[in-house]
Amino acid sequence: MSCFRALLPIVGSCVAFLLGILCLFAGSQRQILPQADLLTLYTGGAGGAGAPDYFSVYTMSYCTGFQETVVSDETTNSTTTTNEIIGCSDRSVLFTFNPSDAILKALGTPSGSLSPDSWPSCITDDFEALGPTNTTMVVFFIFGTATAALAIGARIWSIACARASENSRPPSYTGDPSPRFDSESPPSLVEFVIFLHPSDISILQVSLLSFGIASVIASVITTEFVKLINKSGNDYGVSATTGTSFLGMSWTAAVLQALCTTYILIEILRYHARCRMPRSESAEEKPLVGCD
Repeated sequence: MSCFRALLPIVGSCVAFLLGILCLFAGSQRQILPQADLLTLYTGGAGGAGAPDYFSVYTMSYCTGFQETVVSDETTNSTTTTNEIIGCSDRSVLFTFNPSDAILKALGTPSGSLSPDSWPSCITDDFEALGPTNTTMVVFFIFGTATAALAIGARIWSIACARASENSRPPSYTGDPSPRFDSESPPSLVEFVIFLHPSDISILQVSLLSFGIASVIASVITTEFVKLINKSGNDYGVSATTGTSFLGMSWTAAVLQALCTTYILIEILRYHARCRMPRSESAEEKPLVGCD
């Protein structure tokens, strides 16, 4: 059981690491989590004949799609709308979505221009203003994912060192409790530095901080920015919807790292409390009499 508890931070950080990777690389290709977008921009017929029906905007790329109405039940003639992604852009950390350029590229005239009557320039300006914020979010996702990987390595190294220290100790009297490598041995300095950032008020995990800030930025983009797009494009039929799957993955990674931080902090406090116990009250290991 103690071994299992010692592995909990590794499991949590592994899942957070994978979620961070998925958040960064979603939408890189048509088959890679197409539903995990930040937002979906619907053109509503704006942009001219042949323009895409919608764009799925991700952290480092966007995908172009068309909608098709098909009959789902021939007896009742009920219809349903299906989405089909036809292509995705190259991913970039400095990605900024430009809907005007995306429409022109889809129309096959990347060097052309859209008339003000066919596409509202205010929508393009809004996305241009969003560019630096999106880049900041991506950088924090990269930090959070990288530090989650470091946390995994630090925890494995700490457990290995604790096991080696346990095996090198002299045997104990019969009936004495065997030391548990996850709580009797102090957290390693490497694990302490990588997992936790100590201060007088709080102890904050770097990965948690990065995922938390990135998730807050993503939440603002998917709520306030979507409202802005809907307000600006209302007269042109342009609208946007929020991507909930992305927020779910992002906040799950942040919560998992918060739980890992709490676990390591509790282990550190338990160790220091044990060190402050009177010698007569602590279950210390005593070498057997006559042992060499």
